[in-house]
Amino acid sequence: MFDTLREYQKGVAEQLQSQIASGTLSQVNLFGGSRYSLRMSFALETARVLSCNEGGENHCSCESCRKFRNLTVSNVVIISQRDHRSVIETSLSTFERLYNDFSRQFVIQSIRRMLLQYHPALLTGSQTQSQNAAAALAGQVSDLLVDLARMETGNASQAKKAVKELRSALKGLFTATKKNTTVTIGQVRALEQWIGQTSMGSGKRFIILEAMEMTNTSARNSLLKMLEEPEKDTYFFLISEYPNRIMQTILSRVRRYAFPPLSPEAVGRFLQPFYLHDKQYDTLESFFLEGGGMDLSRATQIAETLVSSIQEQRYLQSSEFAALLKELDEMQGYEFVLKAMLALLAKVMPSRALLKLSSLVNTTYNTAQLYNQNNRLMLESLYYRMMEEA
Repeated sequence: MFDTLREYQKGVAEQLQSQIASGTLSQVNLFGGSRYSLRMSFALETARVLSCNEGGENHCSCESCRKFRNLTVSNVVIISQRDHRSVIETSLSTFERLYNDFSRQFVIQSIRRMLLQYHPALLTGSQTQSQNAAAALAGQVSDLLVDLARMETGNASQAKKAVKELRSALKGLFTATKKNTTVTIGQVRALEQWIGQTSMGSGKRFIILEAMEMTNTSARNSLLKMLEEPEKDTYFFLISEYPNRIMQTILSRVRRYAFPPLSPEAVGRFLQPFYLHDKQYDTLESFFLEGGGMDLSRATQIAETLVSSIQEQRYLQSSEFAALLKELDEMQGYEFVLKAMLALLAKVMPSRALLKLSSLVNTTYNTAQLYNQNNRLMLESLYYRMMEEA
């Protein structure tokens, strides 16, 4: 178990394996760390091992493990706030280029992670027209993945055709996913109903909740009740980039695991099957963002322009600022630019000013995400406030 992941996060892999073997794994776990540190992969692998009928070995061929390899599982629910589009687009481009077994499996896994957000357990009660439409699109994409899993690899034209069909079907889902924040009170209630169902018999259930620090108060309080006394054979995996922002009453009920960023050597090993030749990346985030179509060099230049303006207290002209915002809209690069700005500010601002500006950036962005605000308006407002505070 954890054989594939061990070379990237050895400490976490050994910790989880030991606890599973001794029967001491907690039902409520928090995987904290930076993005692209394989927290979601570990949550899914832990679920596979616990669901396995044969002890969770890496190459197990039991029915449960076969379903986990393609993520056609019914006992896992994911509520996530992440950039699925970049990873999925990278996977599609890779399959179009390599059309081998590895790239096909990467496509299936990447898309299925997003589709688990449309688990039937979360579609109970009254749904809006847009939610019903998104669920229907998810079904169409799922059918295409079934066809892809059956398709023989090694045929470039078939791979290109499959990628074209998937891209077309995914457009609407990407739009719907962008409107998601994180766990809502309605979803928590749906999860409570799902956990209480007996139709799955004695099987284990797994709930993976990402960006817990972004949930609203009502959802957190309802979730807390489930975490205090989890039902038998129900496991929670909370995934957070900022675990210390999670309310203390929840933190007191979880077992925490720390995921450090992958080393450049580990990143290189992870990317070997992608056959990138001489091209190298320091982080998986850069690889996936670029694979998703973002011009990282240009996004960094925009961050530098904004920071120079703030540092010099020189307001950008309205036309220049509008042009920058338009570029960020097209590349969907707001979060990357904000992170780049914080890194640049750390090099040029005195510590007191840096602390104030960093707090302003984090608070503004988190609020925009929580309330699903327009990113363009968010950055426009943030820029002028930073000019006032600097």
